[in-house]
Amino acid sequence: MNFLAHLALSGKSQNITIGNFLGDFVKGNLFGQYDEEIELGIKFHRAIDAYTDHHLLIKLSKNRFGPRFRRIGGIIVDIAYDHFLALSWNKFYDEPIDLFSKRVLEDVLTFKDLPCEAENLAKMMLKENTLEKYKNEEFLTRASLSIHRRLNNKTPMRDAPEAIKNVKKELSRDFRLFYPQLIDFGAAWLQE
Repeated sequence: MNFLAHLALSGKSQNITIGNFLGDFVKGNLFGQYDEEIELGIKFHRAIDAYTDHHLLIKLSKNRFGPRFRRIGGIIVDIAYDHFLALSWNKFYDEPIDLFSKRVLEDVLTFKDLPCEAENLAKMMLKENTLEKYKNEEFLTRASLSIHRRLNNKTPMRDAPEAIKNVKKELSRDFRLFYPQLIDFGAAWLQE
């Protein structure tokens, strides 16, 4: 899943949220360099990724794009699913997405030991209201082009928005079946 889902699954804990955001920036073993609850958030991020990567509905969604997108199918699914989450936000959460977006990114930015790349991204996301904009189709294009550049233009990522549109109905159905299961997984994992 992409940022919106990861942050939404963190619940109301500021430190779990910070750790979950850091999950894409902190690699390797955790040796107590962060607060215990922040490290729990990083581990939670990794658990969400592992659960998602091995789920049959995610595999089905990836396969919908065909062989041309095989290497980046997971990235495309992450973007598409965050788009569908933003569109159906009120079905899953009581806090309005605009308030949620501002709150969680402000929470992340309170952490003074953010890696520079993470801090810059969080600031940009807050300034541009990125999480709320996930519901706009323009988001699919912007996110895909940004990832395409980060991957040094070596993938068909720039064509991802069109690929998503071609199977949007099927992907949306996959998401509606998957996300409640992910919510249940996340809640159970955090209770352990």
